[in-house]
Amino acid sequence: MDMYRSTSLFAGLLMAASALPASATAQPREAPRIIGGEAAQAGEYPFMVSIQRLSSGDSDHDRHWCGATLISPSWILTASHCVQGDRPADLAVLGGATTLSGEPSARASNIKAIHMHPAYNSGNSLEHDVALIQLSAPLEGAQPVNLRLQPDASYLKPGRAFTVIGWGDTDGGDGRLYPTQLQTVQVPFVAFNECQQAYGGELSRGKVICAGREGMDSCQGDSGGPLLLRLSEGWTQFGVVSWGEGCALAGYPGVYARIAEKHAADFIESVWQRD
Repeated sequence: MDMYRSTSLFAGLLMAASALPASATAQPREAPRIIGGEAAQAGEYPFMVSIQRLSSGDSDHDRHWCGATLISPSWILTASHCVQGDRPADLAVLGGATTLSGEPSARASNIKAIHMHPAYNSGNSLEHDVALIQLSAPLEGAQPVNLRLQPDASYLKPGRAFTVIGWGDTDGGDGRLYPTQLQTVQVPFVAFNECQQAYGGELSRGKVICAGREGMDSCQGDSGGPLLLRLSEGWTQFGVVSWGEGCALAGYPGVYARIAEKHAADFIESVWQRD
């Protein structure tokens, strides 16, 4: 079954399904998590943040809903399906953490506004699955990621290995193992034609990047996180974790919203108030 790659705990999957429109709940996409990776080092990805669903638990680990990236001190990039139907008061953004604490702690919303791509399609192929979150105040010590909003085709070549990070499920089976420590994995680029064949023609050329192989993928709880390359200017984001068929299954790579695609890049540039 195709599933979204958002949500943190298995109970969160049920909540996410209830928030989706009927067209999506019939065949929900698999919310991604990191499969086949390893624990990230503290401070290795300072731009990575956790979107916390405040009603989902008493600890940061329990409240984790989706991944996201800090693109400037007050602005966060994530997936539209992570925030669909939510008000700012429903969520909070946790930055500066590699480990999500399991200890009970209070957390209040720090979100001013949520902006979903106006052409986001929550149906089977999740087109334009990008969203921006504006924070109520800048995050202290912010170290934003670089965004690749210019043409990116020269980087999308066979043999290219991207990096994916997240706090999502690390098992891939029915057990649902959600780590407290941020996970990282390298996933190989998959050409569009091969990916299109795997998904029965559901994809729109130019709007997504496919990556992953059997045993190495994102999964539930990783949605909204980044698809990265380390370039000379530092970590650079090319995509947003969106969906896939199961997690790390043979022949079914992960699907990532491509942020250099014109409609995605125009949306980000028009809404983002750089600070």
